[in-house]
Amino acid sequence: MDGYDLSGYSRAIGPLSIEYDEADLTAHMSDTVKGYLANKPHANLGTLNAVFDNTATTGLHALMASAGIERTVLTAIGIRAAPAMGDPCFGGQFIDSAYQVADDGGAVTVSVPWAGWAADATINMDCPWGTLLHHNLAVTAVNAAVGYDNPTVAATANGGYMVYHVLASNAAGVTATLKVQDAAVNNDGGFADLGGCTTGVITCVAGVHGIVAATTMAVRQYVRWQIVLGTATSVTFVLGFFRKYP
Repeated sequence: MDGYDLSGYSRAIGPLSIEYDEADLTAHMSDTVKGYLANKPHANLGTLNAVFDNTATTGLHALMASAGIERTVLTAIGIRAAPAMGDPCFGGQFIDSAYQVADDGGAVTVSVPWAGWAADATINMDCPWGTLLHHNLAVTAVNAAVGYDNPTVAATANGGYMVYHVLASNAAGVTATLKVQDAAVNNDGGFADLGGCTTGVITCVAGVHGIVAATTMAVRQYVRWQIVLGTATSVTFVLGFFRKYP
């Protein structure tokens, strides 16, 4: 969240949900039963339950005690193991609606309910489920590996967005560029930059985060992370990509 790894404090988060309003399409003068279709989706993180930590600057209390704030969040879902590249993730810009502290049998715990996708978010996507392209790991060179398959279909035509969190770097003030690449064939030579899906040159320091949209681009079947090292020689970051489906 917001460029910090909170997994060391967290006990649980969820339910990670997408819910749709019902649009009443009943023609009351002739229909014998009511009819509905799905309307606008509402995505939410549910509730974050965590252990209270008051470490200055980086502790959960320092980061989340001011509730009612729009936050960039990526929740990675490990498959019977710690989250790894290619696993599912749920992410976007959400509002934390409260910050509640309680004594749980001697342990001090925190409960943070979320109020859904931020109304003034950078983009408004209907499905915040995506693919974790890079987990919490230091990178010192460009990516020459294969990417990750679209888990539902092949190529898509409606773009998507990436969520990124810079967690650390080799020194203060160094720079790099993070981006998403796509390919029709899953080999190093087949990948090219996904238009618009880049951070541009950023200062790589803990707390740097964001969401970048490529809302009108066709996205080929395979995607991967990529980095352009500027003055940085090592960058630790998390990055997920979220396709927009028809």
